[in-house]
Amino acid sequence: MKKFLLSTAAAAMLSTPALAALIDTRVDTTPGGATIDGAISADEYGLGNSYSYGGGGGGFGGTLGAGTLYMNSTNTDLQIGFQPGNNLNDNVVIFLDTRAGGFTDAMMGDRADGGRRGSSEISLDGNDSFDPGFLPDFSIVIGNFGIVTFELAAGGDGSLIFVDYNGTFTGSAPTPREYNIGLAAIASGPAANIDFFAAYTSDSAFASNESIPAWDPLNVGGNPGFGTAGTENPGYGNYDRFVTAPEPASLALLGLAALAIRRR
Repeated sequence: MKKFLLSTAAAAMLSTPALAALIDTRVDTTPGGATIDGAISADEYGLGNSYSYGGGGGGFGGTLGAGTLYMNSTNTDLQIGFQPGNNLNDNVVIFLDTRAGGFTDAMMGDRADGGRRGSSEISLDGNDSFDPGFLPDFSIVIGNFGIVTFELAAGGDGSLIFVDYNGTFTGSAPTPREYNIGLAAIASGPAANIDFFAAYTSDSAFASNESIPAWDPLNVGGNPGFGTAGTENPGYGNYDRFVTAPEPASLALLGLAALAIRRR
């Protein structure tokens, strides 16, 4: 009987893919930041552009799955670069977990426009599961209309909180997109863990199987599409991390402040 239970448990583990967790961490150790000019230059996002993240899936042509996401930071800003792997006909939605608390797909239902819809319901009729350790607080949506940031919130139409919009980079051509958002708006300070994953979905929330980082149960299957009411899609089980760091001048100021406290 004990052998039967063990073999049954093992079979269940093999047949049911467990949600994964943190996949890739990049730490900002270089002074200065990126130049937000629509061109991703050598060493702009770390030495050899090492602050970069790839993904998987090709359901909508590989725009996200074959694309590359870059991050960099200064004392005041998080900088994001995205090189699409194909035409940007739909919306890249980057979910950020930067503080305590957060939201699940099931808690949100803002359908007021395509950016809000993708941020609160990646696939329209499905509850897309996230890793239990990942509860996003913000979304950054990159589309052919530009780039917009929302603070996530529970509720219906209009519930997501608008944070910022930049219309510098538009259109569907697979050209680089770059974006700058103040750390004060999304994190607690210049030293922060930015946990994130990215999905790709249409204005109507018909979801692709593409993601950053890669996640096999999602990437190797068909597109989740609109999902099915009452059921979950394979979900987004993996996430990456970018660690911002204070610039040297700020570190020196922190050291002086600590020394002053000691002297007192």
